Amino acid sequence: MKLTNKDKNFWKKNGYLVVKNVLNEKQCQEYKKEAHRVAGKNITIIPNIYRKSKKFLNLCKNKKILQLADNLIDHRMIPIGDIFFFAKSDTNKESGSVPHQDNYAQKAEYGAFVACAVAFDDALEENGALRVYPGSHKLGEVKCNPKPNFVMNKKGQIIKALPIGNNCVVPKKFKNKETIVEFKKGDIFFFHGHLIHYAKKNISKKLKFRRVIYLKLIKNGYAFWPGWSEKRTLIDRDDFKSKIIRN
Repeated sequence: MKLTNKDKNFWKKNGYLVVKNVLNEKQCQEYKKEAHRVAGKNITIIPNIYRKSKKFLNLCKNKKILQLADNLIDHRMIPIGDIFFFAKSDTNKESGSVPHQDNYAQKAEYGAFVACAVAFDDALEENGALRVYPGSHKLGEVKCNPKPNFVMNKKGQIIKALPIGNNCVVPKKFKNKETIVEFKKGDIFFFHGHLIHYAKKNISKKLKFRRVIYLKLIKNGYAFWPGWSEKRTLIDRDDFKSKIIRN
């Protein structure tokens, strides 16, 4: 799969891009099944699910996704973590998100951090599809009012997610630009680390879940903040063949 100049120009202008049909139906079903196995009875947000599942570790290293990311950013992109959302409609364990910029947590140089949403269910307005402010990535870091995102038990496990994000102050000139980005299961959605975005809570009676994982990618050679709780770290892409050097 290769991106066109039209795709790249859209990315530069708007700060996001949807790529269709990257995963097939069977793959989506397998990932959903694995996520529920990992979660057990505690169906809520799981940061770094790849540390609990080889299947999701392999998704972080997915060659098709990483090649698309490399092509889009014109740089070798390295995975540094993930976060899985169930977005279940009949639960108080997830509360959607507030307008935010993902790079607030990563603290990377402008343009070095990119997120990639991989959809395992259709993401529609009805079940809380992402809402973005096109072009807001060009603002750089904006003012925000950060608040706690999670409620944890004594073991440090997330038992409830509060509205996620650093609570950005959306500039007046962008408020009327809010755009709902719908995509189908198997699609992926790249967005700039400084793009202001959020998702409303899933309140659909028909679409019970909006399961999605956000892969976190950094330009090779660029610094980022690991975070006290997530402890983000470089994940080997495994796409270099080793060479034996003999004297």
